[in-house]
Amino acid sequence: MSLNLGKIRGQHKVKQVLKPLIELLRGEKIDSIFLEFYGPEGVGKLTTAIEIAKAVNCENSDEFPCERCPQCIQISHLQHPDLFLLMPDMNPDKWIEAQKRGDLRAFYSPFRQIKIEEIREVERELWRERPYSGRYRFIIVANGENLNQYAQNAFLKTLEEPYPRTVIIFVVNRPERILPTIHSRARKIKFDYLPFRDFSEYFEAIDLKFSTTLLYRITSGSIGKAKRFIKTNFVEFRFRLLKAISEFDPQIFKDVCESFLNQEVESGNSEGVIEDIVEFYGSLARDLFLIKSGVPEVIINVDLKDDITELSKKIRSDQIQEMMKIYREISSWLRLNVKEEVIPYILFVPFAGRNFLDVFKSY
Repeated sequence: MSLNLGKIRGQHKVKQVLKPLIELLRGEKIDSIFLEFYGPEGVGKLTTAIEIAKAVNCENSDEFPCERCPQCIQISHLQHPDLFLLMPDMNPDKWIEAQKRGDLRAFYSPFRQIKIEEIREVERELWRERPYSGRYRFIIVANGENLNQYAQNAFLKTLEEPYPRTVIIFVVNRPERILPTIHSRARKIKFDYLPFRDFSEYFEAIDLKFSTTLLYRITSGSIGKAKRFIKTNFVEFRFRLLKAISEFDPQIFKDVCESFLNQEVESGNSEGVIEDIVEFYGSLARDLFLIKSGVPEVIINVDLKDDITELSKKIRSDQIQEMMKIYREISSWLRLNVKEEVIPYILFVPFAGRNFLDVFKSY
């Protein structure tokens, strides 16, 4: 009997915790359980949740998941009757293709809300006393913090009266956004940033235009984010963004953001782009602060060091503080479905001067 979690990169402590739990579930010794996978974006939390569903329900007793039995195949294609997957802006067809490539985060925005209607739809499917065909039913909530308040309250009822033979997994980047009454009921499993070795091994067969070290640094070791950066050429686009900011012209900055977003919409790669722009803005604010503080050796965007240093000579410390404030605020607004087209204007507030309001009103 062999547990195969080879699709999960790194996370050796997580695998050690999950192994006895999977064995208990395969032996049907647990009635129901609520798990919370928390940690940084794009380090394998959602992939792990899918792999557990396959391992528990796999029909092969020698090696599981075997990837060959009907249970494994149906779960891999997200077509299993006992698998319920909730995620922001889900596109099922694209997700099936993404699952085949091991690219589970590619086609949804982690900033969009999951609504109460989706929770109620799952609850209607759980009226049965037993799973259809597997050992357990799995409810996997991608970005569980994106359940709005009404949805979280509705889900709380499910946790208070758990359904038999049911495993619920919340995949969470920001556990502090989960209601305490939900958070306290979960068995929590922490995911860490990937070590550089595991990260670089994933990309060693890919011909990159830049070093893996740089990619690791600007994505904090997130494979999910790194794949998105490669697909959208965002690594190179950061240079254009920085140049646009250095022009101190909100219209130029807005045009650069829009042209890139429109390009990615046409190529089908637009999900997450506006969020990446905001994240770069936040990292730029941090780098500007560090350079002004005399510690440039620890900046994130090391390939842009010279240009960031030049920009730091042109702006004041209070403008950098304003950048940090705006970054925090917009990161929250994105979860409230704010119109993306106004974000470049808001990002430019610290540099705008008197002309900013006129440009904004003319939009």
